[in-house]
Amino acid sequence: MLDIFWGLKDTYKIDKSGVIEDGAVTQLPNFGILKCPDCWEPSRNTVRYELANQLQDLTTTIEHFYSKIGRKLSELHKDYSHTEELLFHTFRGFCENLKPGPLGGKHNQRVIWDRGNTMLEIQQKATKFRDDIVTPFEHNIARLADFVKNTDILDHVASPFGLRYDLVYFQCRLVTLKDALQVYQYLLKLKPTDQHTSIIAEGLRIKIQEQSVGEILSLGRKITASKDLHLKRVEVELRIIQLGVHMILKKLDVISGLNVSASLSNIHELIRSFPDTAGKLLRTFISFRTCVNNGTIPARFADLYTKDTKELGPLFKQHKMGTLHYCVHKHPYSSSTFVDCPECGKEEALPIHQPQVNAYQVLDPRAFIEHYRALGATWT
Repeated sequence: MLDIFWGLKDTYKIDKSGVIEDGAVTQLPNFGILKCPDCWEPSRNTVRYELANQLQDLTTTIEHFYSKIGRKLSELHKDYSHTEELLFHTFRGFCENLKPGPLGGKHNQRVIWDRGNTMLEIQQKATKFRDDIVTPFEHNIARLADFVKNTDILDHVASPFGLRYDLVYFQCRLVTLKDALQVYQYLLKLKPTDQHTSIIAEGLRIKIQEQSVGEILSLGRKITASKDLHLKRVEVELRIIQLGVHMILKKLDVISGLNVSASLSNIHELIRSFPDTAGKLLRTFISFRTCVNNGTIPARFADLYTKDTKELGPLFKQHKMGTLHYCVHKHPYSSSTFVDCPECGKEEALPIHQPQVNAYQVLDPRAFIEHYRALGATWT
């Protein structure tokens, strides 16, 4: 009788015996919090009624979570940028603080350790929020979608946020390893005569090598996950970081195990096929590719990232309630902030077979080249 009283027959598929059929939510209820008709207290002891209460705010609840996740992600991007800049500008002062000679060994060990942990707090915040909030939320949404079995109400989502928190972590790791490499190279220039400093330098080299090899493998697993979720921009960002770690290992004369040629080819294809999202990393990719091909490493990886690549992080906090949208690949995004999905955007791949055009026959070669330079085109 209560099912009829509250109109739950329009919410669940209920058989003649009053049992809810497997995964049968036909529509979201909109009749307010269910209360007992006798005492007028909210019904909290019966699963079907408590679930109906929670389903009423389902869409708003999901959007609130995405909004919170986006705000926290923007905060971490801001913290990362500030700390990366701090590390870069304090390197000279750090080197001046190192003490030569056998009496400076313990002091040097302490300051090197402290500097190596500069990014640790941001890494821990990113992984903790991912593990405590993002991953359980994404897992529960998937379970709820399995229960509801009604894509008009709730569909399975290919959320990018777990991997975007991983991106912050790997950005921190790349900066930390690069800074450690600079410290190691500076210690070698000192030509230490004391055994303690020599041990510090060798220990630092071993740690850089071990951790870099580990990050190459970890990034490979995350790249596979991004491909499974059709997260094209995330995949490019992960691959670029992986190239950065490869550069660090190469400076140590260590084989990274990365198929560099295949990685460069994959990035180029993604940038070509998804110009609105992955394509914004074109200039960054060219800078990284140049360093890889030349066997060099930049003084600062952040300098290789253009403004377009840095402005995405702060945008995640600008979501306005009521504007949550899902693209064809089920990526959630804020339609008030982004014109299209920031992960896959518009797929505008060039045709594989294009007619061959002889530029010398249609226009003056010099004018042709000047025209493309004016457009900022890059020859690849």
